[in-house]
Amino acid sequence: MTSTEPFRPNSPAEYPELTPLEVGNRVLRLLDGLKTTDGLTLDEVAAKTGLPLKYEPRGKAHALIIKLQESPWFYSVVYRGAKPPIAVELNYAYDGDTPPAGEPLCGLELEVVAKRLKDNGFMMRIDEDGIGQPLAYIFRRDRVDVQVVLAPSISRGQSATSRLCIGQLMITSAD
Repeated sequence: MTSTEPFRPNSPAEYPELTPLEVGNRVLRLLDGLKTTDGLTLDEVAAKTGLPLKYEPRGKAHALIIKLQESPWFYSVVYRGAKPPIAVELNYAYDGDTPPAGEPLCGLELEVVAKRLKDNGFMMRIDEDGIGQPLAYIFRRDRVDVQVVLAPSISRGQSATSRLCIGQLMITSAD
């Protein structure tokens, strides 16, 4: 599923089936039975996720970036395997330095991901700053680490709780 075409961001119209949620679920599928990322190849990542990863020469990685039309938001999957440590990274992010107005792009929510990973044998710990605020959620099983960093929270209204959306999810091997 890898391609030799020159790298460029894609539009949602090019891959209508690859919604933010679907891409996130495909990346999570990569974890099924994974014991380490050591030796994880591009072909294995592409086959298990079904994502069309292309070589991005500036980042020296293989990636899929889907940029939302008329919006600074994009979502991406990046495979870095040229040299250890091998990593697969999922991002829901935006172009620019200033967060855009409106709701962030929310492909996966922490509650759903945490349940799925815990059900698959991952143990969770929270990496906190000096005042107890979570910096990242770390999930570990065997020699696989999944680091989750939250996006800005989304309010569901005055009486409802906020959604804890994922901004970045990175899969690497544990030390």
